[in-house]
Formats: sequence, C-alpha cells, structure tokens
Amino acid sequence: MRIMKKAIIYWISEEEGGRKRPPIGTEYYPTIQMENGDTWSLAIRFDRTNVEQNEMKDNCEVGFLFDNAPYHLLKSGAEFIIYEGPHKVGVMVIR
Repeated sequence: MRIMKKAIIYWISEEEGGRKRPPIGTEYYPTIQMENGDTWSLAIRFDRTNVEQNEMKDNCEVGFLFDNAPYHLLKSGAEFIIYEGPHKVGVMVIR
C-alpha cells in the first residue's frame, strides 16, 4: 500500500501560464520536479467536499506512483511545483 499525505494545491491561473480551472474529477496524475532535477509521477485524490476550498485551491491526498520514490520528502511544509508536461500548473504544500 502506498503512503498518502494530505496536501493543498494552489493552482496557477491561465494568465500566469497555468490552468484555466482545476482538473475535473477526483483523481489526477501529474508530475513534480525535485530540487535535484529528478521528476516523479504522483497520484492525487481530491477532497472536493471540503468547505475551505475555492476555485483555485484544492485539498487532497497525494502519493507517489512508485515504491522506490522519495517518500521521505513528503513531509509537512514541503512545497512542490506541479507540472503537466513542460507547464507549471500548481504549487502543492504538504500538510
């Protein structure tokens, strides 16, 4: 079983080169880039029932898709840039 951590995603607006709106649905599989340049795929499950959410912010659970991924980096307060291909679309903060 993969480790899932709670996180918040702040979506980058279309005007800033990001998304027009957050992804639709409850699951999302983007990539993040680490400080050392490594890229990893993520599994994100959105909690779209949370009343604290707004259009450009999502509460979620996040985990890596691979067992050998650097799970130790998913610690409280850690920030990661979310990519769709070469485009930065959001900033994820681990809770």
